[in-house]
Amino acid sequence: MPGIGIDGDIALLTDRMLLEADVLGESALRFGLEFSHYDSAGFPEDEHGRIVLRRSPDGPVATLRGDPAPFLLYAQYANRQRDAVFLARTGTINDVLPNGLVRPIPFGYGAVKLNTVYVSTLEAIAIPHFSDNQKEYVDFPLRDFYIGASFGLTGVSAVARYVHTEQWVAGGSIGVNPFGSVSASSVVNRYWVPVHLSGGYRFPGVFPEFLGENVWTLGSDLLLGFGDRDGDPATPAAVFLPGVFLDIERVLFDEAGLRRDYRTDPRPYNYRVNSVVFRIAAYLDMSNLGSGNIIMPSFGVSYQYNIIGPRIPDHEFKETRVIYLHDLYREDLERQVERRDSRQNR
Repeated sequence: MPGIGIDGDIALLTDRMLLEADVLGESALRFGLEFSHYDSAGFPEDEHGRIVLRRSPDGPVATLRGDPAPFLLYAQYANRQRDAVFLARTGTINDVLPNGLVRPIPFGYGAVKLNTVYVSTLEAIAIPHFSDNQKEYVDFPLRDFYIGASFGLTGVSAVARYVHTEQWVAGGSIGVNPFGSVSASSVVNRYWVPVHLSGGYRFPGVFPEFLGENVWTLGSDLLLGFGDRDGDPATPAAVFLPGVFLDIERVLFDEAGLRRDYRTDPRPYNYRVNSVVFRIAAYLDMSNLGSGNIIMPSFGVSYQYNIIGPRIPDHEFKETRVIYLHDLYREDLERQVERRDSRQNR
């Protein structure tokens, strides 16, 4: 819905602003709400605290407690403000609503939480009706791109990784193998340049009380090695080793996010991620088939940082939307503008 540029402050809704605002019209009003109770001021409300309106030949009306004559709805507008932005990075987030119900944000997704208050002005009523806080959520998937560096038995490498909805991982690395192995016959001594291509499934970790916020990834990895490191014509000049891995990832959040101005920057504290990843892997080395030692174990550690974080849906921190203006109220506003203009021109 279109808003008007007054930073959402209800007190700044002047007569001229209302006349110049984009009005949605009667079709945007909520008719047919089921009456639940009267509020303390006598306005009829449904179970969610919204004013109960019905149609009449003169326009939308509401019947107040103790008065059989209905009151015309002169105007209604909505003041909407961002409540929070959630990123479910290490598990499902359960947001408890004022009525006690729980709204889950699933692991791997984010949500912009919006709070809307509907303000309704009725004829002959000095104080308008304010609805209860109406909660809305705009969901979006988490997508992150990480870069970093790793150190392990297969070499020292630069790492790149893409994570989709915190669950599906694709990545790769390229580096150098400066150390080799103490075992002369090890496949690690056969190449200079290690290349890893991997993918897997990521899921919430265990024991956050002891390990801190953590996630685990189980997947497959292909190790390619290039450059004839050992210079032995009896061994291949290139290495091709399929394998599997388990990543245990300790997730740390960038505390700089706590110092952002939340009014202009909606990114929450866990938008930027620093990850320390410990990898355990095993590769199938068919070149050692004769010796029976065809499984090559490996381990490594890496540091990664998400240089591209998830895209938070566009929204205003605060905005006011004019939903409805009755013709009688509009005429009165026009007269008010004329009176103020005439006083100014005296």
